[in-house]
Amino acid sequence: MNMGVSWYAVGFLAASVLGATITLSFMPWRTPSTDTDIKSSRIMRTLKRVSAEKQVLEKSACGRVWVTVHSPEIRLGAGGKLLDAIELNWDFSSCSTIPTRIGLFDDRPSSWNNALATYFIGSREGHVVTSISLGIGTLPAGWESSPGLKGPHCLWPWVGAGESQIQSYNCLKIQPTWMEDNAARINRLRIGDLALPGTHNAGAWRFDTEISTVARDSFVLCQDRSIWAQLVHGIRYFDFRIAYYDVYPREEDRYWLNHNLIRVRPLVPLLREIKAFLDSTKEVIFLDAHHFPVGFYQQNGAPIRSVHNGLIRLVQRELGPHLALATQFGTGAGTRGPTLQSLVDADKRLLFSYVDNSIVADNPWLWPILPHLWANTNDPNRLLQYLDRAISTSPQPSARSPMFSAMAQTTPTVLDILFLRGSLRENADAVNRNVTARLTTRWRNQANIVSTDFFLGNDVIDVSIAISTERANWL
Repeated sequence: MNMGVSWYAVGFLAASVLGATITLSFMPWRTPSTDTDIKSSRIMRTLKRVSAEKQVLEKSACGRVWVTVHSPEIRLGAGGKLLDAIELNWDFSSCSTIPTRIGLFDDRPSSWNNALATYFIGSREGHVVTSISLGIGTLPAGWESSPGLKGPHCLWPWVGAGESQIQSYNCLKIQPTWMEDNAARINRLRIGDLALPGTHNAGAWRFDTEISTVARDSFVLCQDRSIWAQLVHGIRYFDFRIAYYDVYPREEDRYWLNHNLIRVRPLVPLLREIKAFLDSTKEVIFLDAHHFPVGFYQQNGAPIRSVHNGLIRLVQRELGPHLALATQFGTGAGTRGPTLQSLVDADKRLLFSYVDNSIVADNPWLWPILPHLWANTNDPNRLLQYLDRAISTSPQPSARSPMFSAMAQTTPTVLDILFLRGSLRENADAVNRNVTARLTTRWRNQANIVSTDFFLGNDVIDVSIAISTERANWL
């Protein structure tokens, strides 16, 4: 790690503490507590049915297994460390009997003799962190840096569970065209009725500045995949924190994605990744200008309209043909917004929401403020309790936006940052598995967008696809 960048980041983050994500505990080998009062066998059945209709990537007679990636590094002996360890997860809470073992495979599981590692299952729900890294590989089916084959596709890790025979299996997937793949059902849904996987501080995935290209950082970076890779995996909502620096001669170079006061990546290249994805798919993307930490406001809080207008011009220039105008599709208070089908039919599949009401008033084609359910706590239990309440009462009747985002990450205190208590990766690990469990149970009926850090540490993408399909079946 570039410690100069790390301490620079720590100082500024401690000064602002806006939108960062840290908790206090790290117990990577502990089976997490999950909801036991509400179970969702329907979600598991839907996940398996959706998969079966495309190709058999997931199978189970009862319950479910899935693969995630351990976000913190694991310290090994002699100063070594293991990055991106593969996790095997299971939920057999609805089953009369449970398998006795679970294993990691490098292809579709057919025999225990082919397992790379096996583990004993001693509970109905749980996970195990393996000692095998995901590694640095390419995205499958031609999606590494350009459009590939439609449909879900497996990366190399597979999980299998059973007794003498393997009864359940699944793989770590990409879902680049999941909206189109399920269009016959979900296109009837309005956008406020969808379940959507999102990323918090989506652009904070690797430094790209004059002084650093650090790929891992304790307190700034919230994701470990590029915007393109997030799209290919299935993320459809992006929480952007946009800053403006007038030191650059060209206007387009002045706009950056930040984590609070820390510059991370220039904005325009990321807009072009989104455009390339929209050009080659029929997916609908939700881009949220959630926060403007630097350069957009005067000291008295008044917006600097020339800076806002410059950003809007850039978005129009880069994404204009794909922009769905709020004035065209209607966003009255209390509505659930347009259907996916109407957006696809018009070929306007990028919705750009803006956090400043005064700018929206001047540019009514912008989508209004999207409510963010933010607990502002560094305690994962308080976070989950807050989201339980907030999701159950959302959307608010007075909300102008038809959508809302559950910000499923914790927030550090100044002391957490100054004394380096934990890291974003460690603290995301304390939240992510519980978010998967909550989404399949308590949040199933009402959640809209669920935004997380280090999204490969949860199963929100696959579960959201299943929930959206399930909701469409209710129509």
